[in-house]
Amino acid sequence: MRAWLYYRLSRDEDEEMNSLQNQRQILVDYAEQNGHEIIGESFDDNVSGMTFNRKGLGELEIAVDEGKIDVVLVKDLSRLGRHRTQTELFIDHLRQNNVKVISVTEGIDSFNENDDLLIGFKQIFNDFYAKDISKKVRSGIRQKQKTGLVVNLPMGYYKDKNTDEVKIDELAADIVREVFSLYINGHGLVAIAKIMNSRGIKSPEYFSHRKAGAQRTEMCKKFLWAQTTVKRLIQNEIYTGTLVNHKTVTSKIYKTKSVISKDERYRHEDFLPAIIDKETWKQAQILLEARLKSGARASEGKVIHRYSGMIKCAECGASLIAKKRSLNGVPYVEYSCNSYNRYGKQYCTPHRIHESQIDKLVIEELTEWREKIISESDKYDRIVREWVRNRPIYEQKIKQYNDRILVIKNQIEEIIMERISDREHAEVYNNMILKREEQIAEFEKKISDCKVYDKISRERHTQLKSTAEMLDEILEKGELSDAQLRILVHRIVVHQNDDKSLDIRLEFNGNFEDSVSVYVESETA
Repeated sequence: MRAWLYYRLSRDEDEEMNSLQNQRQILVDYAEQNGHEIIGESFDDNVSGMTFNRKGLGELEIAVDEGKIDVVLVKDLSRLGRHRTQTELFIDHLRQNNVKVISVTEGIDSFNENDDLLIGFKQIFNDFYAKDISKKVRSGIRQKQKTGLVVNLPMGYYKDKNTDEVKIDELAADIVREVFSLYINGHGLVAIAKIMNSRGIKSPEYFSHRKAGAQRTEMCKKFLWAQTTVKRLIQNEIYTGTLVNHKTVTSKIYKTKSVISKDERYRHEDFLPAIIDKETWKQAQILLEARLKSGARASEGKVIHRYSGMIKCAECGASLIAKKRSLNGVPYVEYSCNSYNRYGKQYCTPHRIHESQIDKLVIEELTEWREKIISESDKYDRIVREWVRNRPIYEQKIKQYNDRILVIKNQIEEIIMERISDREHAEVYNNMILKREEQIAEFEKKISDCKVYDKISRERHTQLKSTAEMLDEILEKGELSDAQLRILVHRIVVHQNDDKSLDIRLEFNGNFEDSVSVYVESETA
C-alpha cells in the first residue's frame, strides 16, 4: 500500500519520548515490516493538535486529494489531532477518499469497524488532555499576573541587578514626561516624533534593547520615533505606577486573540514608582481619543488649538480653522471657514468667531446642562436599586439557563458517539450538533443580558455622577481644560446669518441632550 508518514510535536509534550525523529523511525519501521511503500511524509513541529491549520497536515491533504496514497501512518491518534470533532471529521474525509489511518502504537485501523468505538474514546481523551494542559498553563500565567508579573519594562524603568527592584531611569523618564507635556499642550503625535528625532533623542525601542549600564551600540543608534511610537507611550498606564495584566488572552489552540474587559483585568495600583501622575495620564487619554475621532491635525511645527476638528461650518460642512491674530497688541485665536479661506467668498462666508467667545458660550450652556445631568443620574440610581431588589429573580433565571446548557452539551456528546457508530448518516448528526450549538449560544446570550443589565445601569449612574462632579469643578473655576472639553462637547456647528451674526449649535457627548443653540452678535476685530 502507498503510505504517507505524518508526525507532530507540540511544546507541552515530552520531547525525548515524542521527538520527531523517534516518531518517524517508528513509522518507517512499521511501513517496512508491513510491506508499505512510503510515498511521502510531512510533520509539524511545536504546533498544537487542537488546530488543523497546520503546514504538514495541509501537505497530507494535498496528497489525499491527488489520490497518491492509500494509508496514513501516525504514531498515535493524538499526532493527527486532539480536537475531538475536527479529528473525527478529518478521519471521515480520509475514508471518503478511500484512505485509512493506522495508529501504529495503538494498533488502530480506521477501516476496521470494530475500532470505531475505540477511536471515539481516544479522541475524547485526547481532547480532554489538550484542554487540561492548556488550562494548567493559563492558570500558572494568570497566577503570576495576579501577583504582579512584569514581562518587559518600558522606557523610563530598569531593574536593579543586585536587588531586582524596579527603579526609574531618570534620563529616559524625563523624555517620557516631556512627551506627555507636549501632547497635552497641543502637539500632535507626528509633531512630537519629529521633535524627538530632530533632537537626536532615542526612541523607546532603543531603551528596551539597552540593559542597565550597557553602552550604546551601533545597532541601537538607528532607532527613531514614529507616530505609533508616541501613541503607544502615551497609552501605557504603567507610567502612573499602575501595572495592568491579563489585558488579552491568546489561544494557541484556536489561534485567536481576545480582549479582556477592563473589570476582569488584574490591576496593581502603585506597583511601580510613578513617572506621570494619574490626572495627567487621564487627560492624555481623553485628548488622544477625541483627536483621533475628530481628525484634528496641527500645521507643521504648530500646536493643535483647543477646538480643532470640533467646530464645523453649517453651510458647507468644512472645518473652521484656527489662526493667531492680534488686536492692539493683544493676541487672540480666531476660527473661520476653511472653504472661505481657500476658495473665496463665492464658495462660502467667513463664519469668524473668537475662541474666547466659544469658551464663554460653552460655560453658559454647561451651567444649564448640569441640572439635566443630575435628573438623569437620579433615574439610573432608581434603576440600580430596582435591579438589586429583583436580583434573586435574575439569579434564578441564570441558573435555569446554565442547567439547560448542561443538558444540551450532554446531548451533543451522545450524538457524537452515535455518529461514530453510524458513519453513513454523519451529515444528519452534524446538523443535529449544529442546531444544539445554536441553542447554547442563545442561552449564553440570555445569561449575558441578565448580567449586563445591572452592569450597564451602574456604569451609567457612575458616569453621570462623575460628569456632574466635573461640571461643578468647571463652573467653580469658570474655565475648562482641553481634556474636559473633549469629554463634554462632541461638535460645534456655526451658521452665519445675512447680517453676519452667528448661530452656534453645541452638540454634546452622551445621551443627555442632542444639541443647544445660541445666538452671537458679529464681532469685528
